[in-house]
Amino acid sequence: MNKAQRRAVRIPFIGWEADITSEYQEHTRAKVVNMSIGGAYLITETEYKPGSKVTLWIKSSQMSFFVTAQVLRNDPFGIAVCFLDLCESDRNSILEIITRFLSKGKPDTSVVGETSVCTESHLELNCNL
Repeated sequence: MNKAQRRAVRIPFIGWEADITSEYQEHTRAKVVNMSIGGAYLITETEYKPGSKVTLWIKSSQMSFFVTAQVLRNDPFGIAVCFLDLCESDRNSILEIITRFLSKGKPDTSVVGETSVCTESHLELNCNL
């Protein structure tokens, strides 16, 4: 995928972590490198097959959420994933973080005072982001 094909703005998410589970791997820890409302790039030593589905628990001091994702690619440093069922409240929180980042040029650590966890799935996203 190149920049012309990407539909959602992505920004660095420094200090965010993810727990990854799949039918082949019980539990893997990863670091979030960048994220958009459509997906993320995660640093992990574990290989995941492109096209496979994983469950992510993404967490930081700002928020945490569960989301099902599809692995788009696997490279020597990590995996790119597309979110499949990001709920509307988590989508809005990520959009707010991205908006503040773009308006200030840096991450805002005061966006969300409480941890939010959403277990509902309201939104189906196109994986050709």
